Amino acid sequence: MKTLTDYANSLAKRANAHVMRGQFFAKVLTKNDDSGRHGVLIPADAYLLFPALNIVDPQTNETFEFLSIDAQSGESRQLAYKYYQRYPERRITRLNPVINDQTLGKRLQIIFCAELADGSVIYIQDATNEGGDGRFHQLWALLAGKAVEPEMGVHLVVPMQFSGVHLDKPLSELLYRFDKFQGTWVDSLRTGDTGIGYTLESLLGIQENNDRKADFLGIEIKSKRKKENQSTVHGKLNLFQQGPEWASKKSAIERIQEIGLLNANGLYSCYSQVTTKPNNLNLALLPDASDLKVDLKKNDVSIGHWLNATLEARLMEKHTRAVFVLATEKITKTRNAYCYDELIYCEQPSINRFMDLVSKNQLVFEFTMSQKENGSVRNHGHPWRLNREDLLDQLFAVRVKLR
Repeated sequence: MKTLTDYANSLAKRANAHVMRGQFFAKVLTKNDDSGRHGVLIPADAYLLFPALNIVDPQTNETFEFLSIDAQSGESRQLAYKYYQRYPERRITRLNPVINDQTLGKRLQIIFCAELADGSVIYIQDATNEGGDGRFHQLWALLAGKAVEPEMGVHLVVPMQFSGVHLDKPLSELLYRFDKFQGTWVDSLRTGDTGIGYTLESLLGIQENNDRKADFLGIEIKSKRKKENQSTVHGKLNLFQQGPEWASKKSAIERIQEIGLLNANGLYSCYSQVTTKPNNLNLALLPDASDLKVDLKKNDVSIGHWLNATLEARLMEKHTRAVFVLATEKITKTRNAYCYDELIYCEQPSINRFMDLVSKNQLVFEFTMSQKENGSVRNHGHPWRLNREDLLDQLFAVRVKLR
């Protein structure tokens, strides 16, 4: 096998399937990972790869079973995807027991999420040990490239066409700076929720700019707290501006009369968040996979749309590469402190993931229009926004833990 696509096709062949596209989750296991009792810990940036785990009450454990195919035997195996509220964390159990042997060096667990021609999805799992069948380093090189060492705990989520992480000058310099303070406790340099990001930027030598973006030689820097049920509410994040292609031509005043509300002062306005659920103006989004577009509807009638190609171009323009630094937080009466101990590198923003977030109402569109007293209409923009800043990493097809 020369490429990751070759490997993907070989897995699909063992499952008697023809794969159209797919993504890999792979992890070099830690001592606390096994096939059954504890299961394999799934990092948050890999959640979208697996079936939805409906957590109704964060204080209650949840389990979801899904079918997989074992690449070694070709047999079907029911896996258990578990949420443990105590930590909290998610794990997958009932995997191939070959990963339980820790005497053969490092262990590699691979799960391939393959999409078939009919749109259905199958999961194929593979596993190997460093001192076992001789595939460990070959498979890791296909998955991550030669620049990423298979250290315990390192994981990735990548598409089957991925050719490996390339440590160019910006990424190498960023890792060099991060390594100087990784794993050490640092007092927050600012009070409040923004302290975690501001402190990280300062440690990396990044000057704060007007729109509070941390941009390092073309790589966007974001910080995240590690706990899944973190109570801190992150604000919305603007991705880009892109208005719809309207179904009919209308003047600005005609448009705001069509979609807005008449205020008590006799002027129209439309400050409205639009999701897949009709809002108070009966506006709603409808992602249409067959036509590769998102419809904008009012009273169930399409009044405009966005082509997937247009949204993808805007996404690629604004968010090409990003690094997410995960931190443990320690709170005292007088100060907060952070330990920045994980770094996940992301690239290849994905329109498919964009649409998935739209369908889940985690990515929304907003109208910001108002009529002036002279009759003209002021448009403040057409933003597409994530409901939480910490969802940004879910947009990327490539996510590799480098530290």
